[in-house]
Amino acid sequence: MPTDETRRLLKVFGVAVTAYEDAVHKNAPPEELRKAEGEVRARLEEIAALIERLRARSEAVQYRPRGEP
Repeated sequence: MPTDETRRLLKVFGVAVTAYEDAVHKNAPPEELRKAEGEVRARLEEIAALIERLRARSEAVQYRPRGEP
């Protein structure tokens, strides 16, 4: 089940992508486009870090002997 932190990260990422898309569609000035793209890239890094934490957790669970917490 997703945690509140996962939901928050995904929501913030979605908002950043939408803001970037809006900036592109309205032909925003280069500085605004760079700022919006930077925000998307920063949020994407957070999502990638979350995926790595989940992957590490799943590997830890897979290799734990049965009956151990």
